[in-house]
Amino acid sequence: MKRSLKFLLLATVLFTGTMPGLAASYDSDSASIRDLRWRGNTIRVAISSSMSEQSPSIKRGSDVAQAVERSLQRWAEAAGLSLQIFHTPLQNVSPSGPRGDGISLITIGATAENTLVFSKNGNSLPAATRVFFDRNGNITEADIVLNASHQFSTDGTFGTYDLETVLMHEAGHLLGLDHSSTVGSLMWPQIGRNGLFSVSSFFRRELLDADLAAVREMYGVFADEEKCCGTLEVKVPSKAGDSLSGVWVEDAVSGKLVAASAFAANEKAARISSLRAGSYNVFVSEGGDGIRSGSILGTVEVSKGSTAVLKADTDLAASRSSAQVGLNGEAAVMSLPVNPGKTFTASLVLQENAGDRPGLYSSSTFLSIDDGSIEMTLDPFGRFVAVFDVTISEDASPGAYSLCSLDRNGQENCFPGAFTVSSHQNAWYKRDFSKY
Repeated sequence: MKRSLKFLLLATVLFTGTMPGLAASYDSDSASIRDLRWRGNTIRVAISSSMSEQSPSIKRGSDVAQAVERSLQRWAEAAGLSLQIFHTPLQNVSPSGPRGDGISLITIGATAENTLVFSKNGNSLPAATRVFFDRNGNITEADIVLNASHQFSTDGTFGTYDLETVLMHEAGHLLGLDHSSTVGSLMWPQIGRNGLFSVSSFFRRELLDADLAAVREMYGVFADEEKCCGTLEVKVPSKAGDSLSGVWVEDAVSGKLVAASAFAANEKAARISSLRAGSYNVFVSEGGDGIRSGSILGTVEVSKGSTAVLKADTDLAASRSSAQVGLNGEAAVMSLPVNPGKTFTASLVLQENAGDRPGLYSSSTFLSIDDGSIEMTLDPFGRFVAVFDVTISEDASPGAYSLCSLDRNGQENCFPGAFTVSSHQNAWYKRDFSKY
């Protein structure tokens, strides 16, 4: 199996130029195996000597050692695993095949074997993870290779990839995680380069609730906590069609997105077994390009040690609506970084002919959209763009929050994780000069 990050020009022009993001894809030679994980509790990872400040692909002065250690340790702690990190002069990832050399390697060596990993994608991939596993789905080796043709840094240098963010994404694959359908998740298949949205350093170094839920689902940690864990099963009518891709779950009190799951193959059912006891709003997600939309299915109470079932008793009409969100005249299929206690002017790029001014709101009480600020415009591609002010409460906790729209026909579409409340400061908030 190979999971990889692929560079695509997914950011589009609204009013100015954009910073491209990176996208990801994976392919598997064993489609019958859905879940991969390490069998034991200890993972040994070798750091290639190529991963140093001396690499021409890593900005001089970058804190490479700390970036590598933190990217691995955050996931290990979340999964209840221990790491053994050692250094090696090895440069090459194991060749594709049924088994590797038994050494899980992180490298940026510009060797023929490493270059071959990216050859099928026009050398555009910034990083890739090659995973080896046995017939039972136990991971036996996972190699991470960074593309030496790209530039990386740890200080937010404009136009470079944040080394720690990319490594954290790949480390999720190393543990066996697939890509997330939640745009605010670290495992979302697209990551912006530093400078996206004109934010000086566009970091994604935080594991959000959806990431933690996914790794808990796989490794079963935190089960000794007082309120952990209950299971949610969501079932929709079979005639709902292939347009329905999965579900996402938000805390009913805070509106923060906590978990997501795809529908099982050939079934219209999704299962999340790592939810803490509490009340949750459940949304069904729909397919499409961009940020996939969805609508609320219902509210459910989840209790520790039990399974809550939410079943739709009517057919669901999928709108296949999708969108991009933006700041500073740039739009991308990315979550917008925002901070508590601040107001930002954001934009929603609608993929369909919206026509009239839509109603906009967040499913969270911690995010407030000024209805009077909403203005409609057209981007250079003829798409309708809603520009609006969103205020983040000082009490909003870090995590992903959704944006919803209501069109003239009463069609509601919610876009999960459109905003990410983060400790990383976004300087492009609206300042109040009235007191001066």
